[in-house]
Amino acid sequence: MSIYRQRIREILAAQGRIGTDPAHVEAWMRLEHGTLDGLSAAQFAREVSAAVECIEASTPDENRRLADSYGLSS
Repeated sequence: MSIYRQRIREILAAQGRIGTDPAHVEAWMRLEHGTLDGLSAAQFAREVSAAVECIEASTPDENRRLADSYGLSS
């Protein structure tokens, strides 16, 4: 599990999105940011929200394939 996955899980839980796959969230975040280290806590949380919107606009297969492409399969 990536170091980011736990933080993503916490943010998703706070947003009431328990069923959202953190691997899919991280994959969408990495499309925009090659590394997530430089994001402030507030930026990270905003990017999680943006990633959830992308997940909802995509098919489950697209989300899975994107996560797979980053080696982030759950």
